[in-house]
Amino acid sequence: MIKKISKIGVFIFICFLMYSIILLFRNNDINSNNFIVKVDSTFLNQNIVEVFLQDQISSDSFLVDLDDLEKKLSSNPHVRDIKVYKDLVGNINVEVEQFEPIARIVSGINSKKYIDSQGNLFPISSNFSERVILIHINNDLDINNKNLKFSKDLMKMINFINGNNFFSKIISEIEIKSNKNIVIHPQFSKQKFIFGYPDKLEEKFKKIMLFYNNIAPTKGWNTYKTVNVKFKNQIICDKNA
Repeated sequence: MIKKISKIGVFIFICFLMYSIILLFRNNDINSNNFIVKVDSTFLNQNIVEVFLQDQISSDSFLVDLDDLEKKLSSNPHVRDIKVYKDLVGNINVEVEQFEPIARIVSGINSKKYIDSQGNLFPISSNFSERVILIHINNDLDINNKNLKFSKDLMKMINFINGNNFFSKIISEIEIKSNKNIVIHPQFSKQKFIFGYPDKLEEKFKKIMLFYNNIAPTKGWNTYKTVNVKFKNQIICDKNA
């Protein structure tokens, strides 16, 4: 009888121990302030994230609510996605994915903001500055809604430029007029390219390439002030515009 009770006691103890272990690894409150941070050094670098994490720990307690911590980090406008979890030894693992800027808006109602490849807008930062295409937008035009047709077409154009080894090096600024026509400003020559609406990208950029390969070398790099490529089968070069 005593042996039977003893076996039951051991069984209960083992069950309690296993239950406690399960709770330890499922509970969001942990007893460790060791952080393992994975973050690219752009707007938020590893040091900034670690200082923020340490500030969230009370001086009287090491308890940390992981869900609350994740929400606070996610509120940063430069954070695209974040994962906060603890490993088997109790370390807090923080994986931060940030927005990657591909262009910067410098004028208009959306000024002082970056754009990523998906059309998301997010603010500039004093901690980090990316060398990207500068966009000048007329004050009447709002591109904050990435679902609008023009916003989608504009993103296709910017992604086209950034994906081309030649154009990504020579195009420094884009000017968007109120009629949604675009003017391209290269950084190595004085002329500007009248692009028109951001469509027919292959055709229009092919004409810009033709200008650089055939016209500019023979007529002079700074002979023309404007080069209009928005009309089909035409390249209109103007010395006086």
